[in-house]
Amino acid sequence: MTARDDARDVGLLLRYGLDPTVSPTRHDVYSRLLDRFHTDPDLRTAFDETANGLGLRVLAADRSAGLVLSAEPASPLAVTDTSRWLRIRGTADRLVYGLALGAATAWCYPTARAVREPGTRRVTALDVDRLVREHAAAIEAQESTVDGGLGEAWREYATHRKQVAVTSSGRLKRDCTVRMCEDVLLMLASFGLVVVDRTVVPPRAELQVWRSTDRFRAHVAAAGGPLVWQTITSPQGSQGPGEGGPGRTGPAGSDESLDEGRNE
Repeated sequence: MTARDDARDVGLLLRYGLDPTVSPTRHDVYSRLLDRFHTDPDLRTAFDETANGLGLRVLAADRSAGLVLSAEPASPLAVTDTSRWLRIRGTADRLVYGLALGAATAWCYPTARAVREPGTRRVTALDVDRLVREHAAAIEAQESTVDGGLGEAWREYATHRKQVAVTSSGRLKRDCTVRMCEDVLLMLASFGLVVVDRTVVPPRAELQVWRSTDRFRAHVAAAGGPLVWQTITSPQGSQGPGEGGPGRTGPAGSDESLDEGRNE
């Protein structure tokens, strides 16, 4: 292969890696390039240098997940505008969406074992909302502790926001927490981190049933796995709602499932 060939293939790999709709299992060119990525040191060096220059990091590169990339905050490819999915009107909205994102991660990957093992996990906005509210109730009952700086987030979610509120036409309002959880899942779907599961009837018309993907698992593993949830629940890692809750789980922690019913 010439340097020109390597440059072309680096460009193609970046293109495929940045497009979550393309899978090496269904795309022959992508599959061949992924093989070269692992076996050709010249291509790998050229790719790494280009990716580093763009502020990109490789999280995974295999046939199930494809080439999974993460952008540094200063990268021109980093996502800086979430207004397409999330309606953030101030700090309070940001806190609620942050808890929803952490809970979606914890629902799909509640333990270190779940992060290590391949496989999809079903999740809905109702699941995510329930997990947040269960933990908020534990905090209110003083069964779980939370860092003082995060108390405002839990109060905003559980006390100041309605779980379900509907418009005159019967649709979920944008500022009820179930709808906000669904918006977070829609955002994750745009990046190929969850996909719609059409084998299950949705809980209501404007909600979907989702399944996590290996791309999501790669991102969670790079971020510390269940520590994503542990970080926002308690600095001491105190146990969250339910036996084996994610608040007590870390890379070297318990491998018990938070809720066996969610991993189907």
